[in-house]
Amino acid sequence: MIDLSVIIPIYNTEQYIERCVRSLMEQTKTNGIEYIFINDCTPDNSMRVLAKTIADYPQRTNQIKIINMPTNSGQ
Repeated sequence: MIDLSVIIPIYNTEQYIERCVRSLMEQTKTNGIEYIFINDCTPDNSMRVLAKTIADYPQRTNQIKIINMPTNSGQ
């Protein structure tokens, strides 16, 4: 059962996404939480940084969803 969903938009976040993910993954609440990363067709390396950082937290894999938008939808 999901108690909390955290939605993180990904667009030009290369310099911030690693810190964001690490902060989320190291929280003390581990049950009932899901992380939804939405790639809005980012032109930088944000998705590579995201994948590399997520790999450091294999115990959280089942809590993570990545949605890749087909086109940039803006705000």
